[in-house]
Amino acid sequence: MRPGTIVQAALALVLVSTVSGQPAFAEDGKAQAAPKAYVLSEIAPRDREVYIEYLRNVLPIIERHGGRVVVNPFEPKVLIEGRPLEGNLAMIEFPSAEARDAFWNSPEYQPWKARREASATSRIIHIN
Repeated sequence: MRPGTIVQAALALVLVSTVSGQPAFAEDGKAQAAPKAYVLSEIAPRDREVYIEYLRNVLPIIERHGGRVVVNPFEPKVLIEGRPLEGNLAMIEFPSAEARDAFWNSPEYQPWKARREASATSRIIHIN
């Protein structure tokens, strides 16, 4: 491994540790993977009432899959750099990528996903 690659890998582990709240290194000094997974979303609703209905109905589904909202879409955000946000930003934490994917693909979420897609412009990012 090239020296620059080692530094990049170490920085990535520190970032994972910071975001996940999990230590990046085990007690024996070996790197360990963070088990948590995230959904980062930016949703720009065209119909605010439909968006609020979406959130009210999707939150219990998220919770049933072990997820929790760590960045609330209604909390103020301060843009420091880059292009302006186009919608409401939220981050949802799941105990694992499997739990996140089970939520995302669940039959109970699919009608709400379709409703969101029909009434909002969204950017959804899965982070492992």
